Amino acid sequence: MSTCSYFAQVADGRAFHDDHFDASDAFDRPLDSIVLLTGFHCGCSIPLRQDGRVVGALSLSSTAPHRAMHHFAAQLVPFGDALAAPLLGPALARGDAVALTPRERELLDGLEEGLRFKQIAARLGISEATAKTHGRNLFGKLDATSRAEAVHAARVRGLLA
Repeated sequence: MSTCSYFAQVADGRAFHDDHFDASDAFDRPLDSIVLLTGFHCGCSIPLRQDGRVVGALSLSSTAPHRAMHHFAAQLVPFGDALAAPLLGPALARGDAVALTPRERELLDGLEEGLRFKQIAARLGISEATAKTHGRNLFGKLDATSRAEAVHAARVRGLLA
């Protein structure tokens, strides 16, 4: 993602720090102006990693310029890997074994299309209650609590393109 200086560097696995956004040549991406408009003038971000992959970021920002953000970033970097699990939850590893029944697979395909349980039930010729039962089973296997989370978890595990 190259929409913000923070995200661009952290997504590449590098810590970001800038002691004075207003005076920085590197702080010029599209969303950087929003950061300035909201009153932040300096900040830092570190990548959070799980299994060697960047899965998030921890960012600190201040409304007062000329803070020693590079010191904050340097002190936080060693904690990035340790903070990932408590902040983001356990990783969903690609290829984690999840055995779906043919009906759960059909339900997942409908969820990916954005269909509601009632629409999926009509398509499959089953009752809405039965579709929801299959949905609960699917959500349990994917450790998901919503339709969107189930689709995301399935994509992360390689179950969907």
